[in-house]
Formats: sequence, structure tokens, C-alpha cells
Amino acid sequence: MISIITVGMNHRNYLEALYRSLYGEGRPNEQLEAVYVDNCSTDGSVEWLRKMYPQVKTIVNTEPLGFGENNNKGVMASRGEYIGIVNPDIVVKKGSINSIMNKAKEMNWGGLICPQLLNPDGTVQYSVRKFVTLKMMLRRWMSWENDEANNSSVREYLCKDIDQTKTQEVDWAMGAAMFMSRDTYAQLGGFDQRYFLYMEDEDLCLRAWKQGIPVVYHPDAKMVHNHLRGSTHLSKKTLLHLKSFITYLRRHGLNARRE
Repeated sequence: MISIITVGMNHRNYLEALYRSLYGEGRPNEQLEAVYVDNCSTDGSVEWLRKMYPQVKTIVNTEPLGFGENNNKGVMASRGEYIGIVNPDIVVKKGSINSIMNKAKEMNWGGLICPQLLNPDGTVQYSVRKFVTLKMMLRRWMSWENDEANNSSVREYLCKDIDQTKTQEVDWAMGAAMFMSRDTYAQLGGFDQRYFLYMEDEDLCLRAWKQGIPVVYHPDAKMVHNHLRGSTHLSKKTLLHLKSFITYLRRHGLNARRE
């Protein structure tokens, strides 16, 4: 069984597309379990989901929790031997989860597998990243996190020069869609709950590499990502991103690398 864990907060419109794909053309051959953790929505998400997809196990928070803590909560409530962390702004393409499961079997169920993420217009999203350095982060922020910024640090950070058609090991990939066995998730201790929002995916991948667990980009599996970028302009989320970056630096240092 594969368990798909999704955390949402006022994402009803995105949830409609996600579950339509997950229970439609994107449905895997494996037995499917979906777990949704609602982070105090006020847009009717829970009511809609319970009506339209009663088979989805729904957990409703009484107070807002961080991304990592919510996903850990969802995994704890799931039963699958294999886990998919899938954001509400994802649409699963046909055959993608099957391709991930085949790759996982090939890897003897070890490793983190990340699909290729596509923009809504079908272009490839820069979802694969290098482990951040202080220089990379500063130049990234100075460009307002513009993926098209023309500087070498941003280009290196976004791995713009890799072969986007090749399955390969990478430093890390965005946690919008990330798959691993339950044993791997348990070995890593899940997401670090000290990160409320941002960088918990990079942290998880770095800890995986430090334990000899590879992170693999698998472009044969494709998912559309309606990227909800909340920290590209100065706001509360920008401050949360900065706080997460400081937490990351304290834990891993200025020049973290895979081992």
C-alpha cells in the first residue's frame, strides 16, 4: 500500500485538482490510501473533501502547526509501507506513481525519490537544488527568488545545467512531491519540527545523505506543480524563511555537503 500525505490550509481549489488526478488518471496500481491534514482552514476544505472523497482519512487541527509537524502527523496516521508527501498544489500525471514504485523496487526500497515537477504550462520547473550556502542564499534573496535571475550562484543553486531527462542522484529536491519507504522515513525520524515552514525538505535530504540514503530525481514520473510561492515578497512568510535558514545553519553549518 502507498499512503499519500497532504497538508492544506485554505487550499480547496487546489485539492479538487489533486484528488481528481489521484483518484483518476494518476491513480497507482498499488493499493492507495490518502491522508489529508487540515491546518485550520476556513474555506470549507474539510466539508468538501468529506463529501466528495469520503475515502480520504481527514485529520483536522485545532491550532495551526508547521509543515513538517503536520506531515509527521499524517504519516503517523497512515498505514502504507510506502509514503508520498504530496502538496495540495500538485496534479499527478498518469503512470507517475507507478513509475516511482518501480524505481523504488529497483532501489530495494531505499532512498528518497522525487518526480519531475512541471509548471502549469508544461515547462519543466527548477525543482532540483544544490545544498545552499550563505552566498547562494543572499544572491537568491537579492534577486527576489527569481528563477530567471542571471547570476552564477542562482544558476548553480537551481541546477539549471543538469540533464532534466535523466534519472540521477541530486543534493535535494523540493518537498512538494517526495516519496520514500516507511522504513526510510522512520530511519530519518521524519521532518525536523523545528522548521515551521521552509527548508525542512532540504534538511531531510541532507540528513538522508549523511546516513547514506540517496536522493534521486526521477523525471519519468511527472507532476504539475502550481507553485504557491509565499516568500518572494517581504511578508510574514519571508521572516519564517529567514528563521528556517538560521535553524538550518545552526544544525548543518555554512557549507553543508552530501557525504
